[in-house]
Amino acid sequence: MEQVPQPGPKSACYPPHVLIWPLPALGHVNSMLKLAELLSHAGIKITFLNSEHYHERLVRHSSDVFSRYMNLPGFQFKTITDGLPKDHPQTVDNFHELLNSLASVTPPLLKDMLTDAKSPVNCIISDGLMSFAIDVAKQVGIPIIYFRTVSACAFWAYFCIPEIIDAGELPIKGNEDMDRLIKHVPGMESFLRCRDLPSFCRAEDPMDMNLQLVVSETRSSVRADGLVLNTFEDLEGPVLSQIRAHFPKIYTIGPLNAHLKARIPENTHSSNSLWEVDRSCIAWLDNQPSKSVIFVSFGSVAVMQRDQLIEFWYGLVNSHKRFLWVIRPDLISGKDGENQIPEELDKATKERGYIAGWVPQEEVLGHKAVGGFLTHCGWNSTLESIVARMPMICWPSFADQQINSRFVDEVWKLGLDMKDLCDRKIVEKMVNELLVERREEFMKSADRMANLAIKSVNEGGSSHVNSMLNLAEIFGLAGLQVTFLNSKHNHERLIRYTGIHDRFLQYSEFQFKTISDGLPADHPRAGDRLMEMFDSLSLNTRPLLKQMLIDTSPPVSCIIGDACMEFVVDVATELEIPVIHFRAISACSFWAYFSIPEMIQAGELPMKDYDEDMDRLITKVPGMETFLRFRDLPSFCRVSDVTDRDLQVLKNATQQSPRAHALILNTFEDLEEPILSHIRTKCPKVYTIGPLHLQLKTRLASNMISSSSQKSPNSLWEVDRSCIEWLGKQPVRSVLYVSFGSITLLKREQLIEFWHGLVDSKQRFLWVIRPDSVIGEGDAPAELVEGTKERGLLVSWVPQEEVLSHQAVAGFLTHSGWNSTLESIVAGVPMICWPYFADQQINSRFVSEVWNLGLDMKDVCDRNVVEKMVNDLMVERKEEFMRAADRMATMARTTANEGGPSYCNLDRLIDDIKMMSSQA
Repeated sequence: MEQVPQPGPKSACYPPHVLIWPLPALGHVNSMLKLAELLSHAGIKITFLNSEHYHERLVRHSSDVFSRYMNLPGFQFKTITDGLPKDHPQTVDNFHELLNSLASVTPPLLKDMLTDAKSPVNCIISDGLMSFAIDVAKQVGIPIIYFRTVSACAFWAYFCIPEIIDAGELPIKGNEDMDRLIKHVPGMESFLRCRDLPSFCRAEDPMDMNLQLVVSETRSSVRADGLVLNTFEDLEGPVLSQIRAHFPKIYTIGPLNAHLKARIPENTHSSNSLWEVDRSCIAWLDNQPSKSVIFVSFGSVAVMQRDQLIEFWYGLVNSHKRFLWVIRPDLISGKDGENQIPEELDKATKERGYIAGWVPQEEVLGHKAVGGFLTHCGWNSTLESIVARMPMICWPSFADQQINSRFVDEVWKLGLDMKDLCDRKIVEKMVNELLVERREEFMKSADRMANLAIKSVNEGGSSHVNSMLNLAEIFGLAGLQVTFLNSKHNHERLIRYTGIHDRFLQYSEFQFKTISDGLPADHPRAGDRLMEMFDSLSLNTRPLLKQMLIDTSPPVSCIIGDACMEFVVDVATELEIPVIHFRAISACSFWAYFSIPEMIQAGELPMKDYDEDMDRLITKVPGMETFLRFRDLPSFCRVSDVTDRDLQVLKNATQQSPRAHALILNTFEDLEEPILSHIRTKCPKVYTIGPLHLQLKTRLASNMISSSSQKSPNSLWEVDRSCIEWLGKQPVRSVLYVSFGSITLLKREQLIEFWHGLVDSKQRFLWVIRPDSVIGEGDAPAELVEGTKERGLLVSWVPQEEVLSHQAVAGFLTHSGWNSTLESIVAGVPMICWPYFADQQINSRFVSEVWNLGLDMKDVCDRNVVEKMVNDLMVERKEEFMRAADRMATMARTTANEGGPSYCNLDRLIDDIKMMSSQA
């Protein structure tokens, strides 16, 4: 491999040098110039490589470009030929000619430029439609990052084209139904129609040159070292989750125009235009009433027939609304564009319209007179409209615009989709819908999305032991050297009740170490004494941990610490060891914890009194505003004083997570994606690697290690396996499994209520009652003992994963601890939730209200309710819940299988740790 000359020993003193190379097209040049400006302001040396043709147009029509960029230290423009003759039209119709010419002419020129550079280039950011740039970058040994200027939804649709073809959904067969659903773009199965596919897909031959070009260029993206998308998590989170399964290193950095405004506010009116801007339109807008004007622009490359122009014109005039219309000199195709305009259109336009050749679009969209945008749905225009809180009417022309318009209308509810139609009556109707009839509805959606966009660019966007042991074992499988540090108390119980040492002996680089938790041996360490343990750990463990890390040989290169122990970050920072936080709770709980300061500030916390409405909605946990009630908040929130110590400990520990190198969550994207999008605005590097117990099974199997080792769970209680024999004698799907976890406590009267409810339901049940789980004593009523003999079994502890996956089990009455919830999901078992404390309250709400996997019984302990819910789950609504549970179980298995999102995320985490080790 030919190496680019590298800087000498003093290279650390120089800023990194990045070459940015866009495809020669306005939308591509525009957004990549914005990225270049942002990186330059961050102190990075930038070379912006443009085609000679586009650079000349930029200089001619953007007078401020050079003065603006040349003031940036280390910024330079360079040009390269595109290989086309000067009179080449460079329109959409000739797109493949441009790409073919670039691929043929530019690679040797780029290679020479890189090898001859006086200041060596450290990284290339190339337009994602020029795969030949990767070949050059690999030859000269420079990392390359792809920038795609399309939406994530369009990129994902491009990426899935081979699967769509394989499934027979493409090519289009003659005059078929364009509204048929496309089933092979994961995440869009319920709304993506044939007509919403990118324009290249309307080819009758799957080998069509343009179609194959888009596919090959998109598929080549996996070869790049990273992928940059001009979007944001709150807008396209579900689709981004799908993409991340193939592209682990994605940078969502949009909206770029909003970033620039946030960081360089004085640049509000600057423009990277390739057309001469007519600013007289601003004076015209100043004279129009607020929100009265529809802005019409079809971008920089779309063309229309003259009869289409006339239809739009009649529609705008007949709507009787004011309009500002951008008609580029080359907008009308053919000579027929020169024909005379009907007199009535000309007259009406003078009364309430304004036509311009090109305008400063961001400034226009931000003007108080503008109330809507009739757009081609190019991605830059769509983002600018979103940031400006502007509802849209979409008339897409080509490429990604078709799918963008579907998302604007059907998914984001930001406007109306008019694709494949050009009729004056429809134009008139939609303009009036947007500006009058449905104005409030669209404005509400636009305001909400704009706030999310702006927020995205603002600064600062025993279960524990079990799940972390699973993770440690996976690291052992991957060949990492692992030290598992456990409290002496928990380690002694692990040894007593499991074959843990035998299981982990197979990993030569694995070792257990113990540390004191500072509590006396007879301390109960129960849920209601949790804060005593936190205090003791912080006081006693901190100095012991520090000394252990100092004395360890070979040195520790990374710490994965339970995020409830915030002092670990302090010790790691002091010793300059990277620390990754692991949270053993759900993403929804983590996000609720993280939002506690906002709830307090809004007056939603603390409790006013114990008689207040527990069903009032909480509106300050973004993403849960429509269903999260006060009773669903974590148990620590049920206090009358915001300075309550437990609440403050929880809040402070969670707010520490952004300080960590990364955050690990035992969840998966299909389960909690909308919430994960919010978390990523605060903790950008999040590894969703769950369900961990399923990942472990998958990887043990792929390493041909017997999964029988998993018959020995990571238990802190002695397991009674007689229950498996009892289950083997019960009918299929007939038993309700009941367990409230490892630390939940029941009062005796609660135990009796549950027992009556179970017996009275007439359903079979297997109930785990730990020796320490009941407060109070007394004999069990005879009728309960008799009812249990007939159809129940009581045990002290069971192998839970094995029980849940047993064919006899049909339901799970659970405390909604996160590990138990995940195990139930993987097993496809519906739940009745009776949460006890911490994250369990919010988990139970998601099980019932969001995922529809069961029933939420929180704050109720009544035999009649127990009886009713058991029969609802096991009989009356059994099919409904089983369907939902089967669907979610399938998603869980898919994500943990090789190539699935969680599987790939775990591989990324392992690579990240290996990188830290090599750097250490």
